Amino acid sequence: MKFSLLLFCFCLLLVGQSDGQDQKSLDSLERVFNNDKDDKLKLKLAGDLCWSFGNINFDKALYFGKAELQLASQLGDSASIALAYSDIGNTYTRVNKLKEALAYHLKAYQLRERLGLKAKAAGSISNISIIYKQLGNYREAVNYMHRSLKIYEEAGDEAKQAIVLSNLGNVYMNYEKYAAAKESYDRVVQLASRSNNNALLAGAFSGLMKYYFQLKKYPSALHYGNKAAKLLLQLNLKNDLAAVYNTIGQVYYEDGNYAAAMKYYRESLAFRVFMKDQLGIASCYKNMAACYAESKDYSNAEKYVTKSIEIFKGVDAKDYLREAYDVLGDIYEAKQDYARSLKSFKDGAAMKDSVYNKQAIDRINELQIAYDTEKKAKQIMLLNKENKIQKLLIGKRNTWLGIAAGILFLVFLLAFLGYKGIKLRQDARLQAEVIIQQDLSTKAILNAEENERKRISGELHDGLGQMFSAIKLNLSGLADEVMFKHLQSRELFEKTLNLVDESCKEVRVIAHQMAPNVLLKSGLATAVRDFINKIDSRKLKINLETLGLQDRLDQNIETVLYRVIQETVNNVIKHAAANALDIQLTKDEESINVMIEDNGKGFDAMNLEKFEGIGLKNIRSRIAYLKGSVDFSSSPGAGTLVAIYIPL
Repeated sequence: MKFSLLLFCFCLLLVGQSDGQDQKSLDSLERVFNNDKDDKLKLKLAGDLCWSFGNINFDKALYFGKAELQLASQLGDSASIALAYSDIGNTYTRVNKLKEALAYHLKAYQLRERLGLKAKAAGSISNISIIYKQLGNYREAVNYMHRSLKIYEEAGDEAKQAIVLSNLGNVYMNYEKYAAAKESYDRVVQLASRSNNNALLAGAFSGLMKYYFQLKKYPSALHYGNKAAKLLLQLNLKNDLAAVYNTIGQVYYEDGNYAAAMKYYRESLAFRVFMKDQLGIASCYKNMAACYAESKDYSNAEKYVTKSIEIFKGVDAKDYLREAYDVLGDIYEAKQDYARSLKSFKDGAAMKDSVYNKQAIDRINELQIAYDTEKKAKQIMLLNKENKIQKLLIGKRNTWLGIAAGILFLVFLLAFLGYKGIKLRQDARLQAEVIIQQDLSTKAILNAEENERKRISGELHDGLGQMFSAIKLNLSGLADEVMFKHLQSRELFEKTLNLVDESCKEVRVIAHQMAPNVLLKSGLATAVRDFINKIDSRKLKINLETLGLQDRLDQNIETVLYRVIQETVNNVIKHAAANALDIQLTKDEESINVMIEDNGKGFDAMNLEKFEGIGLKNIRSRIAYLKGSVDFSSSPGAGTLVAIYIPL
């Protein structure tokens, strides 16, 4: 009976830790915890329930965390006591009760360090760094992050490295070190994809959303934000989802879409109120106040930002408090209350000075340099050990012989280097010429293809189309002169006449598709819309969004992109079995971005060669001709995303 109960609990644990946090499984685990008498089993269950409820119900998570601590203390299990401290700390962290969280994580770290649990101590170090970051103490945050990252790299633990790198990227974003932040997020995507960890992948997507938001590339920010939200919804991580919704609202706010921004702020606020996340609630209040101010509803704007300032002061969130004072200053300035506006801006500046002081920035740079230097030193030591050779005792040799040998060696070395330099320059010139010839060849092929399309289109329209028209005219003339013996014969004649008429229309449609006049007259956006309007929306619903295409593009770019979009849509119709397709055309000062996403059956993008027929090769060659890039993102059952980038 005891064995059966343990087996049942183990199965429940597996279900309870799966994506989605099945509520029925959690209820079953609670019943086992309340009814079983085995303290060791209850200790394990309390820890799992604390972690499982951490993202969905703060009160229950805290209850089971304290039950875990009590049971561990009764059993005298020091390692489990440290784990309970860590679980309670994580529970407080998720709702941004940072002082309480820091106290428990410091207890966990000190106990694990004393017990010699190196890997577990690294986990505590990582948790402490996150809290210092939230408190605005970036100097200590980066210090602890580098300490934990060093331990995880030595242990080869890629999942933990990804967690630390994601947090490090967030700190770099605060200090406007955007290149370093993106490098961290990209490494997280690689590590998370390799281990198929959707939670880490969602965190990386969220970081990339913030990165593109800071660069004012709002379509890309929304793209990654929606990808993060989709994964977090599947994982039922409400706390992280609330943060992503808040940032999506900020993207819409900066883009001038205040209604959409307010919608996401309110959804984020609902999650955070449920989770009792005071810092998150205040952040939503601050952002809602900014929206009200833009709508000239200064009464609500002042009310909400004042509430946010009270909460930020209570939790000592200096960085957030600085932003709230700036919003309040803007509101007073709009109301022409310049005295209070000036005071608010001064209060915000004081917060900024306390958080972003030069000493903190210098310390962060010092820590980064120290981390890189230590890493290089270890690599050099390892290289020296691997390449160390036995020392040979060599007596003195003839001095002139040594000098002559040295001179001869230098002559040969200079001659060799000269020869290699000439060969490298020749290879470089040859490679450049090959690239030029490839471009010319591709251009000639594309021009020939378009000219052939135009020629065939003209032949169809002016040749075959005219012949069909003449046949129809002649048959119509015969209708009045021929006497039909039977009614069936006349009906057959009329059907034949209708077929000729339908053939005329089909020839015109084909001729138009091969050389669409609307592309030459009205441009890419209109031509694409005209093309998709001819597709039956009952079978495939296509949504087209364009941004920045008011002016005409270069004719080569318009023609290539139109053919690529046409080929991609045809591939979706033939192979994807999709019923919805989204097309985004975005142009800014530097580039053109095209995103085509369907909800079809998808394919394994890691094995693209298996699916790469003539159509995909044509797409690649056309985009390469424009010096652009095309990426295919897909997996079986998850649809396909085709992302095209063309530099201007």
